[in-house]
Amino acid sequence: MKKPILLLYALLIFQIGHAQVFQFNRYIRGLDLPSDNVFEILQDDEGKMWFNSAQGVYYSDGFFTHALPDHIIDQLSFKVGLLKDGDGKMWVYNQIGKVKAFYWDYKDWHEFEFPKEVQTGSPEIQHKLLISGQGENRAIFLQSNTHLTIFDSEDWSHHRIPINELGNFQSVQAYGDSFLLLFKNRTLLFDKEQISEFGFNGISLPESISHIEYDAYRDRYFFLGKDFLASGPEIDRPDEIHHSGFVRNTYSLLDYSGLQVINGIVFFHYNSHLYKLDLDKGSIIEIDAFDELKSYNIYNSYVDREDIIWLGSHRGVLNIKSLRFQNFKFNPLLDDEVTAIYELEPDKLLLGFNNGLQIFSQGTVNTLMEDQSMVGQPRNRITNFSKDKNGIIWFSSNLEGLGRYDHKRNKLNFTPSPLDKFVTAVSAAGDSLFVVSRDRVYLSSIHNQSESHFENDVTQIFLDKLNQKEAYFRKVDKLGDGRMVYMQGGSNFLKDGLYEDDSMVTVVGFDFLDLQDSILFGTEEGLKLWKNGEFDFWEINGQQIKRPIYALLKDSRDNIWIGTDKGAYKFDGKTLRIFDERSGLSGSEINRGAFKEGYDGKIYIGTQRGMSIYNPDDDLRWDYKPMVNLGEINLVNSPEKTFELDRIPYIENSIRIAYDAVSFLQVSDLVISYRLEGYHEDWVELINPRENTLYFNNLPPGEYQLHLKAGLRGLEMSEEVVSEKFIIRKPMYLQTWFVILVLVGFLGIGFLLSTLLSQLKKQGVLKKKIDEKTEEAKVTEDQFRNVWNSSQDGLVISVEGGRVMFANPSMTSLAGLDISLVKDPTISDFFTDPDYYYDQRTLLLEMLQQSGGKVVKADMKMPFKSGLKDVEFYITNLNSNAEGKKVFLSVFRDITSKKEYERSLKEAKEKAEESNRVKSSFLANMSHEIRTPLNGILGTAENIIMERKEDEALANQLEIIRESGERLLETINSILDLSKIEANKMDVVFKDTNINDFLSKVMVPLKSLALKKGLLLRVKYETQPFEGAIDQRYFEMIVNNLVGNAIKYSEKGMIKVLLKETDGQLYFQVQDEGVGISDQFLTKIFTPFEQESSGYGRAYEGSGLGLVITKNLITLLKGDITIDSQKGKGTCITVLLPLGSN
Repeated sequence: MKKPILLLYALLIFQIGHAQVFQFNRYIRGLDLPSDNVFEILQDDEGKMWFNSAQGVYYSDGFFTHALPDHIIDQLSFKVGLLKDGDGKMWVYNQIGKVKAFYWDYKDWHEFEFPKEVQTGSPEIQHKLLISGQGENRAIFLQSNTHLTIFDSEDWSHHRIPINELGNFQSVQAYGDSFLLLFKNRTLLFDKEQISEFGFNGISLPESISHIEYDAYRDRYFFLGKDFLASGPEIDRPDEIHHSGFVRNTYSLLDYSGLQVINGIVFFHYNSHLYKLDLDKGSIIEIDAFDELKSYNIYNSYVDREDIIWLGSHRGVLNIKSLRFQNFKFNPLLDDEVTAIYELEPDKLLLGFNNGLQIFSQGTVNTLMEDQSMVGQPRNRITNFSKDKNGIIWFSSNLEGLGRYDHKRNKLNFTPSPLDKFVTAVSAAGDSLFVVSRDRVYLSSIHNQSESHFENDVTQIFLDKLNQKEAYFRKVDKLGDGRMVYMQGGSNFLKDGLYEDDSMVTVVGFDFLDLQDSILFGTEEGLKLWKNGEFDFWEINGQQIKRPIYALLKDSRDNIWIGTDKGAYKFDGKTLRIFDERSGLSGSEINRGAFKEGYDGKIYIGTQRGMSIYNPDDDLRWDYKPMVNLGEINLVNSPEKTFELDRIPYIENSIRIAYDAVSFLQVSDLVISYRLEGYHEDWVELINPRENTLYFNNLPPGEYQLHLKAGLRGLEMSEEVVSEKFIIRKPMYLQTWFVILVLVGFLGIGFLLSTLLSQLKKQGVLKKKIDEKTEEAKVTEDQFRNVWNSSQDGLVISVEGGRVMFANPSMTSLAGLDISLVKDPTISDFFTDPDYYYDQRTLLLEMLQQSGGKVVKADMKMPFKSGLKDVEFYITNLNSNAEGKKVFLSVFRDITSKKEYERSLKEAKEKAEESNRVKSSFLANMSHEIRTPLNGILGTAENIIMERKEDEALANQLEIIRESGERLLETINSILDLSKIEANKMDVVFKDTNINDFLSKVMVPLKSLALKKGLLLRVKYETQPFEGAIDQRYFEMIVNNLVGNAIKYSEKGMIKVLLKETDGQLYFQVQDEGVGISDQFLTKIFTPFEQESSGYGRAYEGSGLGLVITKNLITLLKGDITIDSQKGKGTCITVLLPLGSN
């Protein structure tokens, strides 16, 4: 139920400290720990991150998580400690049981030797190891249950201490030539093997000091103790407390605390979450991870070399890359989606939602209006705010109407649109007030009240100028030169163009930004620039933003901000950057009324998942480079084998080289560039490789050296590192000594063989030749006989003059004459007409002579004795003579059946073409003879309606004629489309397409149609990005038919559209909550002109051809369509279309 609250102060006030959230990262590249309990986090000098967990110590290089060597793990107890000394070495030690400590010097692990007095003791004794200083000035402190053992200047000393009184050993700090030993309850001074009490000067502190860090930036010391952070000019003199009262976990038996100073910024925690102190700003921020960890405190924190903040807890590890965005979400906000923002005064915001209105100010939320039933629903969505010259805030609130809020008097009221249409935008300019209500624009005054705001409709002035029948408006405002700007919704007239004259400019889009000498427009296609009469995509450093642009903003630093459906862009004049959820933004879709700059230079951004506040002072640019090192060169096939780099045998010519490219910044892709000198001409790039080993298989003999560098895409690459040179030796059979030996051997063998063959040749070569020739002749004769007898064609060998020497069996069958029965047969004997041969003989001999003796072909009708037949006739000379005359080979191929078949095909083709011409003529005539007069009828009806507006009865009758005519015209067009498809006159043209963007354009007018009926149309693009080859025209027809039907047959509820790629196919689904289809009608749903309701009982208009055309188009595209429906509950239609490449 709606609860408008018009009190001076809200009834619902929340402290928002816990509501402010940051975008934490749980899925850290290369990190996979076996336990969520993480007590300590450190970074070594190679950039690798180390973690002390309940399951032991592990480290990550950004690719994999590695355990300690087995021989180290075997000597450690179940509870260990982790630390880094002043020389950068990493230490691991037992915190319980036998005293053991190992350190890693980046080459090998070494065990540290403790004195024998320390190594003996109960296995239940607990230990704490701390190291201070470096090099020769290093001091080592080992605390046990009763003693403190100290190694200083190569000497060990043992001191008995009252550990129960002192509390846990927290930290060590150098103090001149001495050391301060910081325990939970007291501080001791170690000076030349003596331990004494130490007292701090300065102000009185509420508890003992646990940690001290020096800040070189300010030349001050910071002191952390239980529930306080202080600082002072000297290490023994704190003089100011900066923060207190931050301890959240008061029940833990152990204290978890830490203090780190990075470039003047102080990070600290003590049984709490992490805090950040910036004295330059005078601010303290709690980096609260409670929502992620569900824990009141963290165990450990660490800010690494890339300024990434790491948090360890009993619920796992998180990190955060930047504090540039502070995010606020549901509770205390009314809803996650913030739709409009306006800053009433410094740090005091007016926030609009789908379900209400709030004031957000420094720790409190004042709810002015609330309707929890509207959460996530756009019915009363507040789209934008506009402040008039008197300080009154006007706002658009869809069906709730035009809103007016007097901040000083805390008075709120609404005026609904008289046509019950959404009020989608409002703009105050001087005394004027422009109110946009879907397809109407009203010019009112800020002094008007109630319904009078909707009396002066100026829409027709706009429509007349553009010769448009209707328009849908998103925004109306003024340019600096006084002209009006009309931002339209989808328009068939403008589409993606621009219209301008002396009084106005109009574009299809969402927002604009006046740059004085030019104008930026946020359109449905992308970011466009209008300058010097040209309107095109704005190119920034060779890039174009081609996606829906919802909001534009120029801040006080001259940065241009661009709000899209996939994050916000920032252009500072040189560099274009994008912020999305990976960068810390609360959501990726920017709402067009919620993109504002505050008085303090902060940018307030409303998204579908909350509000983000961008703080430019915390926007650190990452100029860090990955830390790159090359590892050992190993053999792929024999990784454990030792070898010399300059003598690698050829049989081991597959090499692997490990490398480190350590970076935990996940703001961009990790790019590895390498070049194997001696093998590669150019650099090879790897994008986000899954392992840090390069493999080079089957290298040819030669000398090689690996060059490698790494970087984050868009940022500077690291310095190039180079491996040692290595040489793959030639195989034995290519080495000089082996080649010479083989040559000598072959020469000797050749001489012996030559002598032997010479003798054998004299004896047997002649006999062999004779046998070979005899066999060849026999084979040739057999082959010719087989061909002669098995040929399907008639074959005749004759001599000049026509005497037949031979004729094969096929010729006997073809001609109906066996020449063996004829004495001295001639070719003329084959024919019923003896003169036929002599009539053709002269012509054929001339053709043969002209061809130079090559094969001559002729199609002829021959009067064989077996009957008249169509014959392909071939004749050629043979290279032989008989009786002193030329010999000819003639081939007779019977093509009578083939000719008959061709004649029948020709007749069928002519009949089909005649039928097609008749059908095409009929369709063309119908298109002209029906549509031409019908368009005349429609035009005349519309003209009479415009001229006879005052005659309401006539206008109503003419409106019926116009609507009926349009239905008839739509039916005729559908019949023509169906006929073209069935006649195969519609070609399929595949085109590479960004399918998500294409569908979003097609859906724009459909969304407008749905909103007119009060329906909610939602589109989900599941595959990101989705590109493929489709026929755009047919796909658009399919979408319009299916979504159009869903809108037509739905009176309420939501229409859901889903687009994705599955198994190389386009998956498109439309689901509505409309009237549904009965099981009986589903069986004939694809029959032309069939509708479930008919006659006088028809509830919906239509020709019954939409689904038929859709089915035919899908079949043409080799796709599939399925329909699931229940009467009265709705319909779900699923379409699968193969992409062009498939």
